[in-house]
Amino acid sequence: MFQFDKINIEYLVAVLMLGAALLLGIVYGEKELAINIASGLIGYIGGTIRNAVTRK
Repeated sequence: MFQFDKINIEYLVAVLMLGAALLLGIVYGEKELAINIASGLIGYIGGTIRNAVTRK
C-alpha cells in the first residue's frame, strides 16, 4: 500500500508561512512581492522534494 514519510515540522511551517505571505501579497495588490514569494516557494518545495528523493 502507500507509505508516507514523517512530516518535518520545519518544512511545514515554512510552506504555510510562505503561502500566507503569498495570499496577503495577492490580496493587497503587491504583484512583485507575490511573484517573488511564489517563485521562492516553488523553488523551496522543489528543493525539498529533490532532496527527499535522492536520500531514498
